[in-house]
Amino acid sequence: MQFTDILYSKSDGIARIIINRPEVYNAIRGKTTDEMIIAMEDTHNDDSIRVLIIEGAGPNAFCSGRDQGEDRTSPEYAGESEGNIDDMVRNMPKPVIAKVDGYAIGSGNILAYTCDFTVASTRSTFGQTGPRVGSPATGFGVAYLAHVVGQKRAREIWMLTQQYSAQQAYDMGLANSIVHHDQLEAEVQRYCALIKNNSPVILELQKMTFNEVTDYMEDIPNPAATFMPEYSSSEESEERRLAFIERRRIDPSKNMPFLHARRAHKMAVQ
Repeated sequence: MQFTDILYSKSDGIARIIINRPEVYNAIRGKTTDEMIIAMEDTHNDDSIRVLIIEGAGPNAFCSGRDQGEDRTSPEYAGESEGNIDDMVRNMPKPVIAKVDGYAIGSGNILAYTCDFTVASTRSTFGQTGPRVGSPATGFGVAYLAHVVGQKRAREIWMLTQQYSAQQAYDMGLANSIVHHDQLEAEVQRYCALIKNNSPVILELQKMTFNEVTDYMEDIPNPAATFMPEYSSSEESEERRLAFIERRRIDPSKNMPFLHARRAHKMAVQ
């Protein structure tokens, strides 16, 4: 298949997916997701592949999240696949390495911390933006971060929407290794060599074991889908998206009121 948003290659037991949208800091849209899922399915089914590397094109970003500037009415924005990249990473029977050089923001950061290993350059930056840009980020991808860095750090990352240097990310457990960008590929190859020297089936079983600890979370209802399924089309969501694109202050009068959903839900089930 001819891809437009990604580059996909396989060599010497290693598969590589490069998000190839450097003009928008490798922000993803539906078409990007479609192509990544096709490539990841191929990686999953190819028993000659021992490890998958995911990276971004150019020196500026691994992935800067969802492309907020893309035309939301276009088929490229929506995409066709019902699959989920992060689920594909978790269910991949072989290890997945996030090779981070530059920004890993929003869903790009989620992808990086969902991968089995995150190897980053010293010029990398990590962070979340959901509550600031009107993205209804809730559910497994949010909660899983607490298993990576702990509850306090996870709440800080998601609820304060700050950005963190590579060293800060390493110190809190978001990255396994940080090196100068000139050494990044060599460091990733070092990880690949170690993986390829180990039993593929045992690594698969170990990955299943690690995932089983958090699998129950996938069955917990997503609060955004449960209590506010139409948020993405709300006035607040659009205002925050436009403010982000236009680099201006947010109009707080567009903020929606609190739901008090937790209390209402508890009262309803009593």
